[in-house]
Amino acid sequence: MVENKEKIGADKKKRPNKLTSARIKKEIDFLEKMFVGIDDEHKRTLVNSLIEEAAFLKVACFQAKEELKKEGLTTETVNASQKFVKAHPSTQIYEKYSRQYTAIIHSLIEYLPPKEKEKVDRLAALRDE
Repeated sequence: MVENKEKIGADKKKRPNKLTSARIKKEIDFLEKMFVGIDDEHKRTLVNSLIEEAAFLKVACFQAKEELKKEGLTTETVNASQKFVKAHPSTQIYEKYSRQYTAIIHSLIEYLPPKEKEKVDRLAALRDE
């Protein structure tokens, strides 16, 4: 019995952690550049909290996506002598976080300074053509 547990532990692949503070900080820096023109302190505080949340969600989605690419969309669960195929846990994480990320990005677009908003509008126009 002990041999089985050791074998399972040795076979289990260690998952690389892509959800690091450095990746989140890089995403925060990227997003903050777009909102430099906000002068109102209250708006700035709100935008900063949205940026932090968006950065975390984006990196978490990246982690889930990498796991899905590596391990597939389904996983096999063993319960006593029965085997079940079910969705990989990362599919639920990816779906939930990507929806939240999209909602936050839409909120952030509303707070973009006028110059940055023009750039987004031009990109949307190109997309719609």
